[in-house]
Amino acid sequence: MQESVNIDAVKRKLKFDYMKIRNDPASKTADVFSSLLAHFQRPQIVVHDLIQEAANLIQKQFRLRWTMVGLRSQSDGLYRYEVQIGMRAEAWARQKSKAYKESDFDIRGAYKASEISKLSRFYAEEENPLFNEDEQTVNRPVLLRAKRKAEDEALEADFIDALILGPGDDLLGWIEYGGTVAGKLPEPMTIRNIEVMAAILGAAIITPTRRLQ
Repeated sequence: MQESVNIDAVKRKLKFDYMKIRNDPASKTADVFSSLLAHFQRPQIVVHDLIQEAANLIQKQFRLRWTMVGLRSQSDGLYRYEVQIGMRAEAWARQKSKAYKESDFDIRGAYKASEISKLSRFYAEEENPLFNEDEQTVNRPVLLRAKRKAEDEALEADFIDALILGPGDDLLGWIEYGGTVAGKLPEPMTIRNIEVMAAILGAAIITPTRRLQ
């Protein structure tokens, strides 16, 4: 007859296994989600602080070269970059001066994109060549027009957008990010995790409005 397992051993194993996975990448990503969700526990959500923290966490957790977050302006309805991490000063100054219409985010619009999912689309450097005056919007202009040597290689002007949507798929903003510090395109799980973070940002943006109703 098999003896019953000691309950203290069960508790020790549960705690040991939990501590063991704390440094696992998937567990670290859960910490990122928890950090963003903690903003909902505050008396007031400061959207600018939240999106800056999101950009910082995305770049650090997924080892991306840079990350930017843009939002729709309440004054004129145009979309502008609000925060960044990893951009050189001149490139950021030029990016921050840009304004976009909602139609610019249509994959059939002025910018050619391939749809990864409902929320994410990929903009390849080869399909969106920069004009001379726009070359300073990237971190390393000298690397522009390099040849792509592998399917997972990220070129200097490659980027992915994750849409921040509200009720009825209302476009509230977007998360934009480039390749990894190793020069690769982001992994599929990275793209999916950033989509979840975009959903958290969307909920935070509409929360103050709902509280007033």
